[in-house]
Amino acid sequence: MSVPYSPPFLDPGEVALSRSISAPPSLDSNMLFAFPVASEYSSAFSDIWNIRSIKEKSESPDDKYTLSTQFSDTSSSDKLQSLDSKPRTYSSLSDYDENQSSTLSTSHLVNDIVDQCIKDEEQPAKNGFFNPFSSGMTDFNNHFPPEYYSNYSQFTPQHIYTQALEMAKDQFGCRLLQKKLEERNPFTLQTIYDQIAANISDLMLDPFGNYLFQKLIEVCEEPTLGLIIQNISEKISTISLSAHGTRAVQKLIDIATTSSAHIEVIVKGLKERVIDLIKDINGNHVIQKCLHTLGAANNQFIYVSASSNVIDIATHRHGCCVLQRCIDAASPEQLEMLIDKILENAVVLVQDAFGNYVVQYVIDLNRPDVNARLAQIFMASIQELSTQKFSSNVIEKCLQQNKGEIQQAMIQEIGKPNNLAKMISDQYANYVVQRALSLASPQLLKKMLKEVKSLLEELKRSPFGKRIYSKLVKTYPELENQLGFSY
Repeated sequence: MSVPYSPPFLDPGEVALSRSISAPPSLDSNMLFAFPVASEYSSAFSDIWNIRSIKEKSESPDDKYTLSTQFSDTSSSDKLQSLDSKPRTYSSLSDYDENQSSTLSTSHLVNDIVDQCIKDEEQPAKNGFFNPFSSGMTDFNNHFPPEYYSNYSQFTPQHIYTQALEMAKDQFGCRLLQKKLEERNPFTLQTIYDQIAANISDLMLDPFGNYLFQKLIEVCEEPTLGLIIQNISEKISTISLSAHGTRAVQKLIDIATTSSAHIEVIVKGLKERVIDLIKDINGNHVIQKCLHTLGAANNQFIYVSASSNVIDIATHRHGCCVLQRCIDAASPEQLEMLIDKILENAVVLVQDAFGNYVVQYVIDLNRPDVNARLAQIFMASIQELSTQKFSSNVIEKCLQQNKGEIQQAMIQEIGKPNNLAKMISDQYANYVVQRALSLASPQLLKKMLKEVKSLLEELKRSPFGKRIYSKLVKTYPELENQLGFSY
């Protein structure tokens, strides 16, 4: 927007200049006093200046890498003397070919333009009074046409006050907005928020916009944070399923831990789709963030859903991992509820490619009462479970983790003639038999070895027989002389 600017003294016939202002028409220009004075100004691009490897030196004006500036009035020229006092050349360009030099020169020029424009737009006049119609981007746009920087970005600092939503979805524009938010200027914060408030949920799904959202909730205060959470509460589950949205929601959960009211709103938005989130490649990270951050009481909704859907969750690629994190973060009451449900379905779970890991995780808790209950459950079908790929690992671990009478009871069940005859020649169950022999009491070991001797001929004909026999005779030499079997 342009408004007429009339200086206090105007010669007859002299036309008043047209000046641009950065704030939208609806804003009161007096609010611009919120900007810092020039001495306090901190460049939004100070980090860019620090990493420059480009050096200036004087060369002939016709050098193909020289960028010179021309000005139509002396006031503009004085203000930008630091930029155009001499032809600008870049010593590092000698290492680049002609195609590469264009990108590097443009990038350097954009940094100069944007940095100087921010200063002109924001610093008060030298007399201490802020002039909202001070020269700024208009002069730059006159002397540096858009083609100099359009390849880098279509946005400039002037657009912050009118096109923040579009900037948020642009890589360069998003970074510029984040820099402005870091200044924590109340006027700038409110201006940016007002432009994107209605589209917050869309920004959370955007590859660049989600980073602006994360920065916004990091720097904003109440009641703005509360308004943002209320705004997205109904869509938070859907957002969590997105590759970009999951990052934004996890950041929101981190920020919201300071307020129980905010946590309550977030939980309400997530609880309706807990199972979908747990099983989703992106959503499961949001549930894990809740488990790690919100505390057992606020996570009760997760345990209620998980306990009611143990098989569905535990047999899923992502669900089995979430269930293990549930075990880690549970209160004593929640842990008992979860373990009871896992044990109720243990026989089904141990036969699954993912579910068996959940049962093994419970066994590794080394709770004698729980492991004893599992042993009793497995003994009823120990032969069937030992001959399967996934469940055989669980049986072996359960056998090893239990102690005393429970352990010997499992070994005795394995040593029964019918069970031992099938298990010793099986590609999976033979490992369970070997573990049982290594843990058996002397009396039980003697009994089992006697039974093994009677199976040597059958073992010889087994596809895995020779390998199993070789292992057994190394540990139990008394078997070597049986039936003239030689390896």
